[in-house]
Amino acid sequence: MRKIGLVGLALFTCMVTSYGWAQDIPGAKKDNNLNQQDQVKTIFSFKNELAISDDQELKLKALLYDEQSFLDTNNNTLKTMGAELSKMIDKKEDMLAIKSKLEAIAKIQVDVSYRNISDSRSIEAILTPEQIEKWKDIQKKFSAQAKA
Repeated sequence: MRKIGLVGLALFTCMVTSYGWAQDIPGAKKDNNLNQQDQVKTIFSFKNELAISDDQELKLKALLYDEQSFLDTNNNTLKTMGAELSKMIDKKEDMLAIKSKLEAIAKIQVDVSYRNISDSRSIEAILTPEQIEKWKDIQKKFSAQAKA
């Protein structure tokens, strides 16, 4: 049970933070409708507090740009496959075909989860242990504020 909780937390953190990191990556989608106080704070927003070097920043941006592209592609694929599955169910198509579609969807979800975990480890390899601890503290602070 503890492994599932840790994996779930890692996936959630990676998805949320990859979106946040991607805001500072050239070519990433931005929501210009958000006002300044609602803007997503990214790890790059705390570059000075975390003492992120220029080299680390370049490595993080390259990794996260690639991850964001991967996530965008797979999210679009999942939306399409989800719509196809809904039509199959509505049309009462063969259960084996529905099972096959569900398995294809599950494979993409597994690939995305695996990529999130892999990229989290890559990020941890770029940052120092002190930077990781500071980043966790910053995230806890903002998480507590969000709950309040």
